[in-house]
This record gives sequence, C-alpha cells and structure tokens, in this order.
Amino acid sequence: MDKIAVLREQAASLSLHNTKDKLEELIHQAEQEELTYTSFVENIFSGEIKYRHDKAQAKRIKEAGFPYLKHLKDFDLSFCRSISKKQFKQLSELTWIDGIYNLILSGPPGVGKTHLAIGLGYHACEEGYKVSYTTMQSLVQCLRTEEIDRRSRTKMNRIRKSSLLIIDEVGYLPISATEGNLFFQLVSELQEQTSIVITTNKGFEEWAEFLNDPALATAILDRLSFRCDRIKITGKSYRLENRKSFLNEGETTDEI
Repeated sequence: MDKIAVLREQAASLSLHNTKDKLEELIHQAEQEELTYTSFVENIFSGEIKYRHDKAQAKRIKEAGFPYLKHLKDFDLSFCRSISKKQFKQLSELTWIDGIYNLILSGPPGVGKTHLAIGLGYHACEEGYKVSYTTMQSLVQCLRTEEIDRRSRTKMNRIRKSSLLIIDEVGYLPISATEGNLFFQLVSELQEQTSIVITTNKGFEEWAEFLNDPALATAILDRLSFRCDRIKITGKSYRLENRKSFLNEGETTDEI
C-alpha cells in the first residue's frame, strides 16, 4: 500500500473526512505554493472545520422539514409594503430568537407570509439554530398520535428541542376541542424556551371561531403574545399577480 493510501486510512480512522477526500489536492497545493508546515496544517484544519460546519448546516436544513426552500434575499419588499426595510433587517438579524420572542404573520393568502417564515427559518438554520417547520394540520395530527406513532413522536421530540418552531396555515381549517387543548399544552410547554412563528389568515378576534372555544383562544393568544411581534401583511396576492398561463408560457395573464 502506498503512502497516500495509508494516509487516507489514517485520516478516515480519525474522522478527518475532508482530509481523506482531498489529500492529494492538499499535498499538491502545498508543493505548488511552497507552503510552510504551519500553513499546510492550517489548511488541513480549516478544511475540516468548514466541512463539518457545512455538513451540520445541511443536516439542520434537512431536519427542519421545509416543504420547499425560500430565501430572504428573494422576498419582494417592493411588492409587500407592509414591512419596512428596517423591520426586515431587524427580523433578519435573528436577535428575536435569542430573546425567545414570537412572530405572528397574518394576512390573506398569497401575500408572502409563508415565504417570509420559511426564509427566516432557513436563515436561522444557516446561523446554527435548530428549526422545525410544520403546518397546523400536520402538527395537530402529530399531537394526537405521538403516543402511538413513532414518526409523530420523533417529530414532536424535535419540535420540543428546537430554538424556532414555524407553524404555517394556522386557522385555515377548524380543529376539534381535543386538538385545541393539545395545541394549548404545546404552546405552554414551549413558552420561555422556543420562539414560535405563526402564519395565519385570521385576526386575533377570529381565533375563537376556528378553535371552537373563546376561553381557549384567549389562553393561547395570551401565551403567544407575551413576547411577540405581530406583522399584518396586506395587499394583493403575489401568486395571482404573477400567475402564468400554459397558453402563454412566461407571460402574466389577467384572465382567470
């Protein structure tokens, strides 16, 4: 066995996976640039650190459970005039997660609530936070079945360990009294330990309707709004404004 193969085996045994995969490249670079021993070792260590950072970040993003990826840089502030550049920058800094503040994004469908929520969640994953995404319907299903279903239990355990929980589509469908009580218990459990982002098409005054319990709605909102910023997003639907017709691909149409 040649020396390169031996070094690869040794790197693998030490879990230096980046070094194992790029060993010849690192050696070639050192020879070409006439690096000192210190610089060569520095390249090895910095490569390993970056490899592990990138791998951990990819794992956080995968485990967050986003239905698709949305980036903050793609959020159209010129279309969504409900959020100022200053507010957007403050949200992007993520200090509200460290302070365990909640965020409620309300407004009609299509105005960018989910895009903003996922964009913030994705950015939080990049910055090292553990994030969980779920729709309200998926959440209540997991809450109902976590005692008997392994996948639900795994998802709920991750949610309880997250720094940020995104609950999408709250209020789109009514939930039962049992589900409402389970949701209340979860919100109470996460209070003071997890930031919650909620997207909803309901105003606070309408929560009693989809929860079917005014007292329960008040109790949940009381806990959510203790440390909370509420952003009411108004305007036309971005999806409707930018819908495409298969008859005129790539063009916006005014016909429905």
